Amino acid sequence: LLPNAVAKGAVCLDGTAPGFYWRPGTGSGANSWIVFQQGGGWCYDEDSCVDRSKTRLGSSKYFPTSMRFGGLLSSDCTTNPDFCNWNVAYLPYCDGASFSGNKDEPLVWKGATLYFRGKRILDAIFDHLLDGPMGKAEKIILSGCSAGGLATYLHADYAAERTPKGATFHAIADAGYFIDAPNAAGQQHIRPLYQYVYHMQNCSGGVNQDCIGATTEADRWQCFMAQYTLPHIRSKFFVLNSEYDTWQLGNILQLGCTPPKCNAQQMAAFEKWHTTFLTALSPAVNVTTRGVFTDSCLIHCQGENDEVWNSYKIGNQSIRETFSNWYFDRSTGEGREIDCAYPCNPSCVHHTSKKIHNHRLRNFASDMFQHENVEF
Repeated sequence: LLPNAVAKGAVCLDGTAPGFYWRPGTGSGANSWIVFQQGGGWCYDEDSCVDRSKTRLGSSKYFPTSMRFGGLLSSDCTTNPDFCNWNVAYLPYCDGASFSGNKDEPLVWKGATLYFRGKRILDAIFDHLLDGPMGKAEKIILSGCSAGGLATYLHADYAAERTPKGATFHAIADAGYFIDAPNAAGQQHIRPLYQYVYHMQNCSGGVNQDCIGATTEADRWQCFMAQYTLPHIRSKFFVLNSEYDTWQLGNILQLGCTPPKCNAQQMAAFEKWHTTFLTALSPAVNVTTRGVFTDSCLIHCQGENDEVWNSYKIGNQSIRETFSNWYFDRSTGEGREIDCAYPCNPSCVHHTSKKIHNHRLRNFASDMFQHENVEF
């Protein structure tokens, strides 16, 4: 924990100190870092923020003493050969708005006091890391899953600007490309929720500032969404996402079924979703220097699971291989892979039976981590 951060106003929803988990790098990875932002949805209104403040996604009182890492974060060099010996700084998520809120005055709501200070938490953690071992970093990768994936879009250029002189910076966002799209009934369901979070937590100073500068005041809430932010990101960036992300199918499209066990009307909405998603993805696809891996698997978050990291493929190339090809600029494979439509991809077979659920108001983290425990 970072008790000194409290004096700077960098606190979780309930006013407790933020913190991070650190696994030191070794050997050739001693000065290389992955900074990973935890996911876990958002609190969409004051009531849900009060509820969240009583969980590990809103209070450091409930942070576990250790975390288990897999996929990109794994220390197993057989499943993660390129990054297994890197430092990992894992940032637990306790502000409810993807590390972007910055409201000076606390909010008293139904007897509870709430603090919207996610951007200050990010500042405090970077201050601490850069004053310590990350100050000697030669390579930094910013990443995150789900709400942490969105945070990667929001904060990539901020993190790049804070990278030590001479060090390289890259970002990979996992399952953070939540799109601004209507639900299956044609209603704008997700947009007002993001708008409310943006204004409730005063996120204007905690998102990509080039986006803010290029957008009218009325539309600046868009800078809290990946598809509107990505065109303004100057950093080297890799997009990892399912084109049929299960969280989005349940909470944005509100499909109400799990394909293929859907009626004809639901399947038509599902198929239309794919076209909508690919259209929204154009800021990633149209810039050839950006890395891309978007598969047709029914899944949410792929980069933290060893099996998915290595076995989900487009053509003959896994997520791990595609990211590494892009990161290291390898000529032996592609760094950009966009899948065909569901259900074309045979590597998805083990996960296509996953049920799609709606967790809109109670989306507390359920991420699974594999391998070593890392102490808090």
